[in-house]
Amino acid sequence: MKHTLEKIKLWVVDYTYMVRGTIGAVIYRKPPHHYLGYTIDEKVSVILIPGIFSKWSFMKSLGDSISREGHPVYIVPELGFNLHSIPQSAKTLHLFILSIFIEKKKTKIISEHALKAKTFIDSQTIEKIIIVAHSKGGLIGKYLLAHHNHDKKILGLISIATPFSGSAMAKLVPIESARELQKDSALLKDLGKHPEINKLITSIIPKYDNHVWSENGSYLEGAKNINVEVSGHHKILFDKEVQNIIVERIEQITKEARL
Repeated sequence: MKHTLEKIKLWVVDYTYMVRGTIGAVIYRKPPHHYLGYTIDEKVSVILIPGIFSKWSFMKSLGDSISREGHPVYIVPELGFNLHSIPQSAKTLHLFILSIFIEKKKTKIISEHALKAKTFIDSQTIEKIIIVAHSKGGLIGKYLLAHHNHDKKILGLISIATPFSGSAMAKLVPIESARELQKDSALLKDLGKHPEINKLITSIIPKYDNHVWSENGSYLEGAKNINVEVSGHHKILFDKEVQNIIVERIEQITKEARL
């Protein structure tokens, strides 16, 4: 009984953070100016990819921590609430990345998505990128690494509470895109065929995840798996210690790429 009550309390606390992040989607329509206005030379660019039902602003607290270190921080508004299929979202993200790697004077209209992305990003040429993603966003990032990173411009993926082995909870969500999160989905089987890219992934794993119902949780074979003492699928994004770990991993991935 005590164990059950503790789990209920964790769910309640985590859902207060979910509400907090959802309210942020209403308040913060555009990214802060400092995401691209305050940058330090040699700092790698970062793209934020939220989870299902979430906009970029759900990750604003984490994005702010990354931006304070001088990293250019990009969002992808075309993902909306992240309800598209993972391959479709990965394609949108790929086109977005292409748009920020090309100088303005050389830019052609790659797609409607890329053109819209161009309206809020500057014209600098970006050399390398690290993806920081939450939940389903981590699967989008892995799909991108597996199928759209031939030029090696994406140095790595840092995922938070991502169901790499799927989640039984996905069966309870009555929308098409949630089916990709089921453990036996064709999408997860496809990603499983690319173990060579796991070395580019850092998986941040909460102590207890009330949304990732899987025996393996967010553990990914061959990746850099980091267990943290934070419980809650959504709360983990707001934890300052976790944010510090992510910033440290960004710096480490950048350093290793330069060796």
